[in-house]
This record gives sequence, C-alpha cells and structure tokens, in this order.
Amino acid sequence: MPCVELNSISSALERFCRMETQSKCILLIAVLTAVLPLELHHLVAAVLGAAGYMFMQWLEPSVKRQVPRKDSERRLRSRAGVEPGAERLGAAPRRCDAAPNGGRFELRQRRGFTPVENQKWSALRAVPAPAPLVKPEVKRPSVMPVKAPKFAAGSWQDEVHELLQSLMKPAVRLALNPVLDASVKAYCLAQPMSGTAFGVAVPEVEVVVTVDGKGADGKLQKSMIRTCTDRLVSHGDFKFRRSAFRGSEPKVTLIAPAQQASAPFNLAVNALTPLRCSQLFEAATQLNPMAAELILLVRRWAKDRGVSHAAKGHLSPYGWMLLAIFYLQDAEQLPPMGFVPQSRSCPAFSPSAATTGELLKGFMKFYSSFDWAKESIAVRAGQRKAPVRALVLLHEDGQTRPGPNIEDPFEPANNLGSGMHWLSMERLHEEFERAVKLSEASSLADLLEPWTPPEN
Repeated sequence: MPCVELNSISSALERFCRMETQSKCILLIAVLTAVLPLELHHLVAAVLGAAGYMFMQWLEPSVKRQVPRKDSERRLRSRAGVEPGAERLGAAPRRCDAAPNGGRFELRQRRGFTPVENQKWSALRAVPAPAPLVKPEVKRPSVMPVKAPKFAAGSWQDEVHELLQSLMKPAVRLALNPVLDASVKAYCLAQPMSGTAFGVAVPEVEVVVTVDGKGADGKLQKSMIRTCTDRLVSHGDFKFRRSAFRGSEPKVTLIAPAQQASAPFNLAVNALTPLRCSQLFEAATQLNPMAAELILLVRRWAKDRGVSHAAKGHLSPYGWMLLAIFYLQDAEQLPPMGFVPQSRSCPAFSPSAATTGELLKGFMKFYSSFDWAKESIAVRAGQRKAPVRALVLLHEDGQTRPGPNIEDPFEPANNLGSGMHWLSMERLHEEFERAVKLSEASSLADLLEPWTPPEN
C-alpha cells in the first residue's frame, strides 16, 4: 500500500482539501475505524453496509459527463495570465514571463480563418431565419351563419346613414360589481348586440378591473384575470368563451347572462388600451362628428371582413381607429392629436366639407396605395413621415415584405402593427383592393359581406 508523505500539517490539509468527496469519505471512515474501539461484529456490520451501498450504486445507471475539451487550456491560460479576449482569429495569444513553478508555459496558437472560410461563414450568417409557421384559417360549419346586412335605402350615403343608426350604442348594463370586489369600468363605442360577424371574437364592450397599487406585471394580470373569471362563471352565471394571454394586455372573452342581453365582452385587469381608445374617440368626436362615424364604419368593416382579430395576427380595433384618424388628418378633417396624451383641451379646428360616404371611399383608396415601407401612421404629428424603425415581415418563401408602422400616441415607441405576420399583411392588401372595387359600383351590403375562410 503506497505511503503518503506529509511534510507538514498545512500541506496535509491542502492535499486533503484537493481530494474528491468520495476519497474524503473513505479516508475518514478508515481513520474512525482505526481509532474507535470497535468490536468484531461492529466491523462486520460496517463492511456489509459499505458493500450494500456499493451494490446499490452499481445498480443505478451511470451518466457519462462530457469533459470540456478546452478545460486544461483554460486552466493553463488563467495561470499564465492570458486575457480571455486576447485570443482572436489569427492572433497569437500572449505568454507569461515565468510560470509559478519556475518554468514557462507554451500556449498553442489557434489557426486563423482563411479569406475563403470567412466569406463562407459570412454568407451563412447572412441567411435569415425561417419564417414563423402561420396556419391559414379554414372554413368550419356554423349553426347560425351571419349574413350580410340588408338596407332599405338605395344610395351609398343613405346606406351609410342607415348603418350608423344601427351602430349607435344602447344602454347595456353589466352587473359585475356585486361579483367582483374591485373597481370595474366598461368601455363601448358601438352597439354590442348588432349580430355582426366575429361579434364574439372581437367584442365591442371592454371591461377593465382596476386594482390600486398593482402594476402592469403580466403574470400578476393573468392570475387576477383567472380569479375574476372563476368568480364570474361560478357566482354570476357568465359563460367563458376564450382567453388571449399572448398579447401585451392579457384578457378573456365572456358572455353575460340572458338577463343582461347575453352581450359578449372582454375582461382585463389594469389595462390601458380601452381608456386610451375612449379618449381618442371622444376627442375626435368633439373636433369633427363625422370622424366618429367613420371610425365606427371602419371598425365594423374590419370586423366583418375578419381583419380585426388581433389574436390571429391582425390589427386590433384600436389600430383600425388610428388608421381612420390618420386618414382624416391627411384629408384635413382632423388636426394632430398630440394634445390627447398630454391631457390638454381640444384646439379650435374647422374641418373641410365632406360626407361620411365620401370619407369611407377615400379611406379605402388612401390605404390601397399606401407605401408601408416608407411611411408610418403617426396621429400625434398628423402628417406623413418615414418610420423610425421599419418593420420587416419574413414570408415562408424566404422573401421579405414591409410591415405596418403604427405609432401608439400614448407610447410612441410602441408599434401596434408588430403583431402582424406575412399572411395577415396579404389579407390587409386584399381587403383594401376589394373595398376599392366594390365602393365604386356596388352597395354597402356587398362591402360588408362577412368573410369566410377557404375550404380545406
């Protein structure tokens, strides 16, 4: 048996600390066995226990851990005092003057890339990542399919006026306060029970539960939304429809009981978008009553044509309202809306003469030829300008297409079009082109024909 020479107590302790855990345990057991006054049956029991433990360890599957290939080189570099970033492509590492034991360390120099290899790796890094998988919507059977609206009027302007009369919101009361012990406020811009397509997917009513002292933490919001939903479903006879937790403001869609007209609504906690939408809508209405009419028409058209469902990668109703306001600013119907986020009073403004029907046609023409790559939607400034940071959408064929840049007037750095993908952008172009053709020679009912996904 080899003998371990101990020059001093310090050297012995140093070597003991460097030993592995298993070796330390074996050494301690051997010392205790030799020192303690144990009898023969005690030693036999200890040996049997150790043998049993080794047998159990042998039965367990062993895991082979991969040893880093450059571990010794890293250790050598740290001893030699070479900086981690000193060894670059084609550069020789530094060497120390003297090693701790009096010798010299020789660090192996890594081979640098040749110009051909550099060009190859640069080409590989330039290849964009694959486009995200987007599943197109497929037509599904419906028990109660929604049909296009029918109008008694004959002209385009009369049909627009008739539709606006049906969009005016009635008094719908949701009894949520007895169920939810918190501050609850509802926002609604249009008639919530008009029986439109995607009426449940994109409700007109937004209910916001405000909890004092709570920030906009996503996890906290989701947890509180689940709690509120459980209470409404279990104690209030509300029906749960779907949840949308992937967006910046998580929310769920519920349906009120029959006593409350079975109105669908979105439920969110500490959400800011419904309040901001309401503030912009009220300011635009004060400046120009036709602005409110156009906003309602655009939101209704986008909902019926299936391009207003944000969970599917389309623009949200708030984004469509900003598109309508920006067009009205370009048509000299609204001034810059920078005063709304700053909580200032509405300025004096005189809009140019136009009808709501003409503005609806102009809205479709304006965005059918809009250059999304060179222009952005900024209602704060109220004028055309280049986007600060262009949004690029990657198609599944590997090509890139420009995406929309819609500035949130309350958060200028927030692009409301960042949630779109290549398929939703193509649908946006298709709907604008279709609307331009139908608005010239067809009725408003044809324009509002509910969109149905293609067959399988």
